[in-house]
Amino acid sequence: MARSLRAEGSAVAEWFAQRSLVVTPPAQGPTILIVDEAEVAALTIRRLWHTALTIEPIPGRGDGSTLVLQAEGSAALRLTDTGVDLDAGDAFVYPEATLSRADTSHPTARIEIVSAHRLLDEPASLPGADDSPAWRALASTVNSILNGDHRLSVAAESALGHAIESLCAALIAGRAGADADAAGFRSAQATFAAATRLLTERADDPDFTVEELARALDVSRQYLARVFARQGRTPSSALRARRLELADALGATGLPVAEIAQRSGFPSARALARARRDRDTRE
Repeated sequence: MARSLRAEGSAVAEWFAQRSLVVTPPAQGPTILIVDEAEVAALTIRRLWHTALTIEPIPGRGDGSTLVLQAEGSAALRLTDTGVDLDAGDAFVYPEATLSRADTSHPTARIEIVSAHRLLDEPASLPGADDSPAWRALASTVNSILNGDHRLSVAAESALGHAIESLCAALIAGRAGADADAAGFRSAQATFAAATRLLTERADDPDFTVEELARALDVSRQYLARVFARQGRTPSSALRARRLELADALGATGLPVAEIAQRSGFPSARALARARRDRDTRE
């Protein structure tokens, strides 16, 4: 599942170029890159260690987002309207289109979670390793996947992808100012993060519906649909995907199908079978 690479010299530049990035090494010293990378559902996860580099994106790189967990060393990011210095234990998220330059003057290591969708509309500092269990849980999950060499079923890969997305949402939800909804305002990103948490917590309840999700968040169903559309999804597909994750996990226990359906939030074994057929047809 994971791809590992150790590159030196021009091979380092080639690796970054394949990802629409241009790198400039310092005038002296070797240029070395060590990376583990994998695609998990709609996400790309990677763990990088490299020597000092200046990294610049090729224009028109994309409309997705990157979430960075700085593991060792430091990095200076320059973005459209701001700059940030990351030290070990820091976290940061930015839309791809806003990155103009990244500088590392010494060897550095980080985890990157790359999404094709925008996790936030603007760059933002996130709670670090000392302040958020989500930072540590996200780093541990990514490391566990990249350290393994297992072929995953479609269902298992989908479940892992949703788990990583949920941890990203939890980390983003903990950023400074994210609780502005207490004063009567909630951003689309905060709404999505809160919706993701509720889906994770309550999907096993057959009575939990998209209407109930909207009521719990105090938003209209139409607004909720627009929030999820920005992530390339719908609220109902997210709820169904979460229930299928639960059902797939329970399937290994040997429980009767009817009980698996009940415990994972489906009204009947027939509804569970129909959802699985629909998923397999789409995939």
